[in-house]
Amino acid sequence: MKRTFVVLLILFSLSTGSSFAIDAAGSAFGTLTGASAVGQGKGSFGFGVGVADATSFVGSFTFGLSEYTDGRIKLGLVDQDGADTKFTIGADFKWQYWSYGPNTNHPFDMAVGGFFEYADYDFLSVVQIGGHLIGSYPIHLKNGGTLAPYARINARLEALSLDRPAGFTGDDSESNLELGFNGGVQWIMTSTVTFYGEFQLDGNDGVFMGVDFNVM
Repeated sequence: MKRTFVVLLILFSLSTGSSFAIDAAGSAFGTLTGASAVGQGKGSFGFGVGVADATSFVGSFTFGLSEYTDGRIKLGLVDQDGADTKFTIGADFKWQYWSYGPNTNHPFDMAVGGFFEYADYDFLSVVQIGGHLIGSYPIHLKNGGTLAPYARINARLEALSLDRPAGFTGDDSESNLELGFNGGVQWIMTSTVTFYGEFQLDGNDGVFMGVDFNVM
């Protein structure tokens, strides 16, 4: 089952990366989370950088809404193709409905959720609303800590609005259904520090790295 899941994710990334990534705006935040929830009442600050078609620097705060549900707000700076640096905002949530462990027969952790992102580039603003599916598999290390390879598939509606100069006419907006894929590794080094490294194929193709600090 686990091997089948990994093979399907690889085939999905190879088949979709070239078909839709050119036209999609894509996320400036990446995924930077596994499928496991942080826990009710717990919170963490996160920081990340994206080295992709658009370079980004992001910060986030995640809060556990229940034992298996958490929400996250995100703020960032994004620079696309040497244009002026712009602010971008986002939010997401996930509900962990599978938990891997000795007392379950689930093959890995799995979560489903939704997200929202907004970015205002030069002459173009982008709104993204969609849902995502996240899977991860925790591997406990002998010397402490946990490695958890993870992957996310998302489907979203991207609404693009073009700011046309005065005097120009024509359609200045467009909405498209897009797909995206992220794959990476979560390293839970201690109970308070977690690192992430991943690649993204969704229109803003590249590599994302991040760190979370548990503060609650």
